[in-house]
Amino acid sequence: MISTPSPTLHAAPPRAARGGRWTALWIAILAAIVSWLAVDRLQNPRYPLDVTAALKGVREAAAATVPAALTVGAVVLVAVSAVAIWLRRRDDDLSLGEAAAGALVLLWAGTYLCLLTLGPIGLYRPTVLRALLVIVVVAALAGARRRRPRRSPAAPPDRAATRGTRRRSRAGLWIMALAVALSLGPMLLLQLASPVSPFMDILPYVASVQKIVTFHFYDPFGNDAAGLWAPSRQVAGCDALFSFVGLVAGVSGNLAITALMVPLALAQIAVLYLLGRVVAGRLAGGMATLFFLETFIWRRTLDGRGTALAFVLVAIGLALLLARRRSGVRTTLAGIAFGVAVAVNPLIGACGMQVAAAAVVLAWFDLGLPLLAPAVALAGASVLALPQVLIGLGVRVSPFLLPLAVVGGAALAVVAGRLAEWARARRARRARTRAWPVARVVAIAALPLFVLFEHAVRRAEFFGDEWFGYGILLLLGGAGLLAGAYDVWRHPRKFAAAAVPALAIWVALLDHGFADPRRFAGPLSIRSLASEVTTKMVYYWTPYWAALAAGVWFAMLARRWGRGPALALALVLVIYPLRHVPEELDFDTAQLTVAETWAFNLTNAARGYFAGYPDRRWVVDDHWRAVGRVLLDEVAAGRVRYDTHVLTISTSIGTIEPALGTGISIDLVTPQYDPNSIWNVGGRVRGLDVLPAAFAARPPYVLLHDEPPDRFPALAAYEPLFVSDRTLVYRLRPAGAAEPATPDNAAPDGAAAAPATAVSDAIT
Repeated sequence: MISTPSPTLHAAPPRAARGGRWTALWIAILAAIVSWLAVDRLQNPRYPLDVTAALKGVREAAAATVPAALTVGAVVLVAVSAVAIWLRRRDDDLSLGEAAAGALVLLWAGTYLCLLTLGPIGLYRPTVLRALLVIVVVAALAGARRRRPRRSPAAPPDRAATRGTRRRSRAGLWIMALAVALSLGPMLLLQLASPVSPFMDILPYVASVQKIVTFHFYDPFGNDAAGLWAPSRQVAGCDALFSFVGLVAGVSGNLAITALMVPLALAQIAVLYLLGRVVAGRLAGGMATLFFLETFIWRRTLDGRGTALAFVLVAIGLALLLARRRSGVRTTLAGIAFGVAVAVNPLIGACGMQVAAAAVVLAWFDLGLPLLAPAVALAGASVLALPQVLIGLGVRVSPFLLPLAVVGGAALAVVAGRLAEWARARRARRARTRAWPVARVVAIAALPLFVLFEHAVRRAEFFGDEWFGYGILLLLGGAGLLAGAYDVWRHPRKFAAAAVPALAIWVALLDHGFADPRRFAGPLSIRSLASEVTTKMVYYWTPYWAALAAGVWFAMLARRWGRGPALALALVLVIYPLRHVPEELDFDTAQLTVAETWAFNLTNAARGYFAGYPDRRWVVDDHWRAVGRVLLDEVAAGRVRYDTHVLTISTSIGTIEPALGTGISIDLVTPQYDPNSIWNVGGRVRGLDVLPAAFAARPPYVLLHDEPPDRFPALAAYEPLFVSDRTLVYRLRPAGAAEPATPDNAAPDGAAAAPATAVSDAIT
């Protein structure tokens, strides 16, 4: 008897496949039409959307930026891929995205440990770091080959055994890919046209990275090269990543940061998708990535500043700690992620830990999920972040104690992972536990009611009448919060992390209210710190979570209306500028559409960002490069060391070129110094009144910029190294040496510089 074979159960319905392709096609057409209309509306002479001009800007910098991008990209891709493969082999319950995110966390933590361990002993050198990276990659690949996949007790059955069942939708992934496609082109052009990170106050951070790259040394409590800010604003997590990449790839600190523009931006989008998937499902994660493109955090991610980059680590930590399938590896990685987040930006990292702690308590109350393992993981994060906390507080300890804190914190995170595995196995043997929606629903629903009450009685210090420029996004986010509360009420066992966006905004409200500068009448340093908290909660923190909540709302619309109409509406809101933005885009912290960000990126790729400097693109122009060659020759001769400071006298408080180009520390004296400014409190900038004491200390080097030398008789003890019509560099004469040459008989601009040494060639 001949039997007729049955059709395969896992074959996709042809009609559904054709419908998906047609939906994708008309969504692409709609996106093109809306983009064309948005570009037509935004045409203005100040911010032209001119791709041709942007390509011309790329050509001006391509000789430096393209090799750096290729080298850095290859290093990051190989390292992340190798560690991700190892993580998947260690616990194949991890998704590909979780494994890649975990690899990023481990590598970032590794750079942090390397800087704190090798930097103070002078072994933070390219050869050593490259050898360590090769060892890590080879060990990860070898470990992946030897170790067999291990399934945890609660892991899903093998994929081969589940064929024929309903496949999970990948619509969220495709929407995330659409978010990448909408932003990638102008963003890549900006990267390739930017040899220096393009934003107004990023340059002191870049100078700190360059200091490490120049000297192959690191003092955790003295790495501020520019001296414009207090040492407490130095962030070891960013210094570690960028200096490690720069030394391994053989590029300057400037290029190490800009070469990571696109990779870090893509990581920002990908981890938000992972977090959205945990909070409300894949579709919510995909939609959230679209609305994230309208936020100030997105525009500042390209700068490489810690305030924005810490969100990458916070999102990874929350996504792994609150994952629907808890595991030891996830818990360990989450603890490390939160610790590194604090090292990248203490404020954002600490707020992320507050959200994680509150979410864990709510999940315990509603679902009976364990408390001990997450608590130990967060304790490990606190210990791992202790070096950055000490740097921020200015508490100087032996630098050799700091790596012990990192190792101790990581060890606690591993213990937390063991506890999580124990709790998971115990939970799998227990009967069905409770499933209440009460705590999550109350936490979510109370937030919009509280905000409306505060706004109605005009007592809102946080949400004013303008809603700090995010009125549309906050409205959509409020709807998303209510949709999340409704879903939790209907399905109490699902969405253990549904309250995360609401909890994050509660944290913002509480921290903003506590740190309001009007509540403090203390010293200027305290008021400066308080102002940092309030501005970051408004400009960075709240819009991020509003974007995630808006993604939840549009995911609900997609499930009820259909994905096509919901995505079409989202694209119109994200791409087309419905409101007029009166402020200049350079400094606008409010909600801007994707098209407005295109204008910002393309314009600055075309002309360069730094309008106040002689070279808008490079900042350090030919004149300052000549100055830098002289100083770097002094480094090569051993006369300028890591702890050497150059007394710099300038008419402008924005004089940062010597530190930016060489990494050498400068002590700036300028008539523009304001002792009552909250921005320079704690820094080394001073007014002209300190010059007698400064010269009495006999600084080894003095640099004058736009200042006549005859105003400073103390220069008689110095010999000129470099003389030009704007800048003069002097070196202290040894006792008994001949009188120095005067500026009149010194060499012309740049001629005093000896041929560049190997060190200066490598840096410049």
